[in-house]
Amino acid sequence: MLSGKNIIFSRWFLVAIYALLATFISIRGYYAPGKDMPGFEGKVTAYNNYIVFSNSFYHLLDGKNLYAQYPETHSFICPAQYDVFKYSPTFALFFAPLSLLPLGVGLTLWNLLNLLVFLFAIKKLKLPPVRELGFGLLSIPEIFTTTTNSQSNLLIAGLLILAYIHLEKGKTLLPVFFIALTVFIKLFGILFFALVLLYPQRLKALPAAAAVMLGLFVLPLPFGGWERLIQHYREYFGLISGDHGFFVKYSVMGWLKSWFGWQPDKNGIVLGGLLLQFIPLLFWKRFSDRSFRTIYAASWLIWLVIFNHMAESATFIIAVAGVFLWYFTIAERKTWHTAILVTVMIFTCLGPSDIYPKALRMLIVETWQLKVFPCILIWMICMYQLLADKVKTSVSSAQTPAAP
Repeated sequence: MLSGKNIIFSRWFLVAIYALLATFISIRGYYAPGKDMPGFEGKVTAYNNYIVFSNSFYHLLDGKNLYAQYPETHSFICPAQYDVFKYSPTFALFFAPLSLLPLGVGLTLWNLLNLLVFLFAIKKLKLPPVRELGFGLLSIPEIFTTTTNSQSNLLIAGLLILAYIHLEKGKTLLPVFFIALTVFIKLFGILFFALVLLYPQRLKALPAAAAVMLGLFVLPLPFGGWERLIQHYREYFGLISGDHGFFVKYSVMGWLKSWFGWQPDKNGIVLGGLLLQFIPLLFWKRFSDRSFRTIYAASWLIWLVIFNHMAESATFIIAVAGVFLWYFTIAERKTWHTAILVTVMIFTCLGPSDIYPKALRMLIVETWQLKVFPCILIWMICMYQLLADKVKTSVSSAQTPAAP
């Protein structure tokens, strides 16, 4: 008979927790009354993103503009002006199996897919049981945020961690496939290909990546032909370029503005951050160090969020996954490691939650930018560890040493 302790450390404990969480959030969101939005008619539901994803497949079939507003499709659930599709045509095609299902069933399966891919990635890290449990349970606040909004960020985080794991195993096709999938969900995943450069299979991986990217690009070709596919991408990039105003959310740019009143050019900040992020690639003699590769992977997960000027609360599961990858693979943790992790939990993960009064939540998240600052701090620590050669042996058993 299993004791309480054995149940907690059972391989199925986190699976059950995640499955129940996905089901609960889906049912809760599906049956919850929609919210009124000032200036709009109708209600906005928590799963508005899923509605947009689901309808994108039918728009692809009909050869319509995927990135336009469709009040006749969405108005029964949300005002069309409130949200539009911001993903690739390939993503719209991949959503076909869910689009064909009843709304509630599809929503639940979508949320389950996100949570279980993420959990599968955690388990594939082969951490000691206590650390695996910590990684899984401490992720729940951010999981709740992104899943409540039926977002894809949890899936992206899981796929990128899986890419890192399979690179460590010396694989070529699987890791580049996982990274490429994230690119066709959200473009910023393409930067994670930089991690491939740390591994001896990079000479095979980069051509494989180009082939996989091309294959995913042309998948929607039967639905409208080449000309329509190119037009889809023109419309896609036109929509994305429209997001590039000076408006900033929870990011390095937002933090600089909040703390220092400094509003530098966003492109300059992103370019500066990108240059810093690529500097560790110059230290090729350190590539054989497992911890160097782990910390570099963690730093990329954080970078993808903190240098995204449009990052929302629901995006932060990607950065927090990077924080946890850094923390739970440290061989000998010190008090300051745990102290920084506590700030991540208090401000990044729980800052937008109802444990704080609304006025204090606004101060933490919006005014003081304390949701993003702990992640910025850990990214800086990762950069210092990489550049100053302060890495320590990882406790993870999933990796095998790689030589440059």
